Amino acid sequence: MAAQTATTEVLRALNALYQGTSAEEREQANSWLQQFQRTTEAWGTADAILGSDAGIEAKVFAAQTLRAKIMADFSELGAEGASSLRDALVEQLRTGAARPVVTQLVLGLADMAVQLEDWADPMSDVVTALGDTANGMSVVVEFVAVLPEEALNERIAMDNAAWSRRTEALLGQRGGDVAALLARCLGTAELREARARVLGCLASWVRHGDMTLAQVQGAGLAEQALAGLQGNADEAEAAADAVCALIWETRADNDDDAETAAVKDTLVQQLAQGLAASETQHAVAESESWRVLAEAGEAWVGRIVADAARFAGVVQGLVECMRHGEREAVAMTFTFWDELADRVLETASCDPARRALSGVYAGLVDAAAAQLRYPDDTMTAEERDIFREFRHGVGDVLKASVRVCGAGTALGQAYALAAQPDALWQDAEAALFAVRAMGAEIPPDEEEVMPQVMDLLPRLPPHPRLRYAATLVIARYTEWTRSHAQYVPFQLDFIAAGMSDADVAAASAQALKFLCMDCAPLLATHWRDLLHVFGAARDDDAVDVAVALAHVAAAAPDAAAAIEAFSVPLGSELGTLVQGALDNAACSRAALLLDRLGAFLRYVDAPDSAADLVARIVADAWPLAHALLHRVPADTHVSESASKFVRVLVEFYSSALRGVVPQVCDAVAVAFEQTGLDVYLWLARRIVAVAPSLAVDETAALQLAATLMDRLSAAALPRFEHSFSEAPDTTEEFFRLLQRALEQAPSIVAATPTFPAVFRAAIAALTVNSLHAQLAVLRAWVQMLAPARRHIRLRLDHTRASPDAYPLPTIVSLCAENGFELARALLLGLLGAFDREVSPEAADALASLAAVAADGPNVVSGQSDALPSSAICDWAAAILPDIPDSRMPPREKHLFASQLAELVQARMWPRLKTMLLDTAAACWRRSRALEL
Repeated sequence: MAAQTATTEVLRALNALYQGTSAEEREQANSWLQQFQRTTEAWGTADAILGSDAGIEAKVFAAQTLRAKIMADFSELGAEGASSLRDALVEQLRTGAARPVVTQLVLGLADMAVQLEDWADPMSDVVTALGDTANGMSVVVEFVAVLPEEALNERIAMDNAAWSRRTEALLGQRGGDVAALLARCLGTAELREARARVLGCLASWVRHGDMTLAQVQGAGLAEQALAGLQGNADEAEAAADAVCALIWETRADNDDDAETAAVKDTLVQQLAQGLAASETQHAVAESESWRVLAEAGEAWVGRIVADAARFAGVVQGLVECMRHGEREAVAMTFTFWDELADRVLETASCDPARRALSGVYAGLVDAAAAQLRYPDDTMTAEERDIFREFRHGVGDVLKASVRVCGAGTALGQAYALAAQPDALWQDAEAALFAVRAMGAEIPPDEEEVMPQVMDLLPRLPPHPRLRYAATLVIARYTEWTRSHAQYVPFQLDFIAAGMSDADVAAASAQALKFLCMDCAPLLATHWRDLLHVFGAARDDDAVDVAVALAHVAAAAPDAAAAIEAFSVPLGSELGTLVQGALDNAACSRAALLLDRLGAFLRYVDAPDSAADLVARIVADAWPLAHALLHRVPADTHVSESASKFVRVLVEFYSSALRGVVPQVCDAVAVAFEQTGLDVYLWLARRIVAVAPSLAVDETAALQLAATLMDRLSAAALPRFEHSFSEAPDTTEEFFRLLQRALEQAPSIVAATPTFPAVFRAAIAALTVNSLHAQLAVLRAWVQMLAPARRHIRLRLDHTRASPDAYPLPTIVSLCAENGFELARALLLGLLGAFDREVSPEAADALASLAAVAADGPNVVSGQSDALPSSAICDWAAAILPDIPDSRMPPREKHLFASQLAELVQARMWPRLKTMLLDTAAACWRRSRALEL
């Protein structure tokens, strides 16, 4: 299209994008603009729009387009075109433009500087062209700031050798020049408004390692950065970035020479003094100062332990941050307190620094507890989740305090806060949370404070939040209780009382579970009392209570009676339900009973004296689950609960179930055939995983598993007839099942009637648009093809024999019949359609397919000495033209085909996988660069 026409069309599309009245109109405009950006006409059109009187949206789009084209399609310009565009960009920046346009033009110019090797000294040229005015110098600083970042921009399509040469030319040995430039800018009154940009440039060059600390020090930039912390919000943020970058570079390194170490020590002293003096900073900069202090603490933790007095100001500042900072600032200190505790504990107990820092941690407990306090205002659900996560971070700080200053000191302070008379519930609850958070570091033999804590719990005011917190304290200290049996009766009564309180019931069930797990021998004689708790538990807490009672029943002196008392009533009620009408209420109740009984059987470690009883319980329970699967397989509650229950039976009671394994497999297959529910594929995968243990004869068991796979395949494949993307969950579960079946019994599975259809369906399934389903399909392909590659290698190596059990002829035959379609789906997916996260699996599958296609037919026919076939190369030659040139230019397609042929002939399959991943990454970068 003519240049004027193209410009008009772009402006019309932009108007539709920003002013369109319908979503469809805006989507069409966006799609058209994205396609236009990929054309060669986009260069001239974008330049024309920038030179016109078009509006800000159009000029921003034009600048974005030029930058995207420079990153992805720079080779289209040629040497003359590149020089012309460079001059045009510089001229646009000289004449001035709106800030968003300037930002995109500066980035585009930097991306051009990275790639244009004929441009000898971009930095000096830009300074000369633009540095004669204050506005121009501000643009220069922005350009210099982004150079280190754009040099690492992975969206720029550039080979590694050229990149190495260019980054050295742009950035190598230029730190001193940049430091001098920044110092001049910071000392120029006309550039006062640009101080934030100048400090940001300093941060960029230091962070990327292109400016040394000696250069920073020589130019006096550290003082300027510290002073910037007192500036306005933008300047303070940029100054904090710069100071943090400097601090990070001052970390001690064993490889530092004497000169470097001296520079670091001097700069550390300067920064530490500056930070200590900034405690009276302007309120605007307070959050940035907390950030800088946290960075200093992490970077200097070794120095702090070595000379605590010298860095007392930094440490005290971080304590104040814990005491008074906002949550976001406090969270920045968590890593420091944990790392400092580790370093302190490495020193001798008599070390002065250890004694001094122990006092710091002791004082930290009160500050941390204050941060745990529930706010007075009502929180939204999202705010509660954020606060809950924050509290756990504070809890880690409290654990560190216990490690450094000792259990008695830290726990004692938390207890004192909880025991304060007339304390608000928020303060007492925060103290109880602190006690619970310390639990991981409190030894079971602690005798000083924990008895006082346990004595305090029943005396707390009857506030539901306090009751909840106290119950969780009991749950956290059940290992301590195991060594203090005198507290078991009180705790059991406390927990039982909470089971009837809706606000506390969940915590009570959790506490009962942990108490029974850790103190089962102490509760063994109380199992009859626990029957009442079991019966009174809410439905939501029933599983936790069942787990709790399983531990106690197994430890009871009369374990058989306890197990029978807990489980038989569940089975009896379930049997009654199964014999009646299964309406919604009955199904929900049956599912709950299955959950309870399944949890009990999962965790009851029955002694030998009760083994026969448990076997009978399992034998009686399976027919009930079978009846439910037969009668109401589509019920949501029953399908989930029955599947989880059967999973417990097959994984933990396989020997008791051996006589009915064929029935179990048939029930699962029938349930899926009737409903298509994903949960039955999940259950089948669990059965297949333990198949060898389900029969005395392992081969017979694996044959059962393969038959189950075959039946499920026959039922599943028609459900995928329209699109795998319409059923991503079913796709994921089916191919996870296939992967597991191929792991367990590859030859038997490959011999089933449905396997050829499954093979072909797996090719079609590569189009699924769900990440997890995509990953499952690709892992199934890896499981099909990677073993074939290994077995082919064994056959080619005449010194070793391949096991006969592997179905190599079948896999080779299917690959020969369907190889082109499979190679096409894998290659097109790897170079564009697949989620980037699955690239390793896709490359592995494609490399394995290449190996099978190259040597499989020869090996199967006994011609192991034959040269590799070029089939995969022929397939690739037919597929590559279908990949858009905007994603993979013709030159790269030719290089890909050449490298593929070389690696196939050399049988370098690991290197082929690496080459595939590198090519995919390059295509991804190019695609990203062209995004609107």
